[in-house]
Amino acid sequence: MNQTGYFEFVENLKKENVPFALATVIAVKGSASAKPGSKAVFNAEGKNIWGWVGGGCAESFVAKNAMEAMNDGLTRIVEADLDDEIFGLGMPCGGIMDVYIEPHKPVEVIKIRGTKEIRESALHLSQNMGFSASFTEDNKTKNIPMMEHSLYRIASAIADMRGENFESLKKNRKVFPESELKNESDLIKSFSELLIVGSSRITEEMAKLGVILKWKVRVYGWNLNPDLYPSSVTLEESDAGFTNFKANKSSAVLIASHHKGDHDFIKNSIKSDAGYVGLIASTKRSGLILEHLKSLDMNYEELSRVHAPAGLEMKCSDPQEIALSCLAEIIGIKNKEALDV
Repeated sequence: MNQTGYFEFVENLKKENVPFALATVIAVKGSASAKPGSKAVFNAEGKNIWGWVGGGCAESFVAKNAMEAMNDGLTRIVEADLDDEIFGLGMPCGGIMDVYIEPHKPVEVIKIRGTKEIRESALHLSQNMGFSASFTEDNKTKNIPMMEHSLYRIASAIADMRGENFESLKKNRKVFPESELKNESDLIKSFSELLIVGSSRITEEMAKLGVILKWKVRVYGWNLNPDLYPSSVTLEESDAGFTNFKANKSSAVLIASHHKGDHDFIKNSIKSDAGYVGLIASTKRSGLILEHLKSLDMNYEELSRVHAPAGLEMKCSDPQEIALSCLAEIIGIKNKEALDV
């Protein structure tokens, strides 16, 4: 099968903004007409428009799952039983085939509103994130730095497009109930650095966005590759026991380490009176970490300052969107009065 032809075909579909699903055979046990690495492209109607993953019922089975993947936007691995003519696919070929299905949806269109001043930056940022954007002028002036305003508008537009109303975007999804910390916006207003903890695609994207916002960015982690971060970012390699980790009152701390040391990073950040402390983790993991901190005698007011899971609800689909949601949350708190959050 001509792989060059495959790449050209798929690129043309993307340029034409056509939805499709790519099916790839990843494993075969026993006998099957398709082999590992075999590919096929299915359109929104479930028709095979390129390639081969088997004939007859095997193709119909994959096509059905490809359509489901396009409908919900989720990848999946499906098992095609080619050996059971009663309970399987009705064609006893003697094997089992595992197929990875990856849906490709058209570029999403987000509707951004704001002043003329933020138009260019907002459209540029949204396009760099893979969205097609339209702009509606809003003459309501905000006393917010232009790039911060642009990023916040993009986050709200993505949330609106995905069915999250603007009010839910403004709410923090905390494991512990929110207390009346009226000074939270005052704490973060004076922050002078974004301190990112960890080493992953998420930390790389957060650092890039932080630099775009013209914030001072420091990354504390392990095995940090300078080539993956903007040159203006300060990289600090952790020691074995994280004893060299230091936050301060002017830090906005985002913890994305996914590590057993997360509770230490949170505790040290809170004790340092950092303006913002966010933990990027699942709701379940966030709850376990905060319960552990509670057992270490951290009080309710301290724990209620932890944004866990960090970020605003946007139904994020990749590291760049997770980074955007977290920085948008910081912007929302920092500019609370101007944004009427």
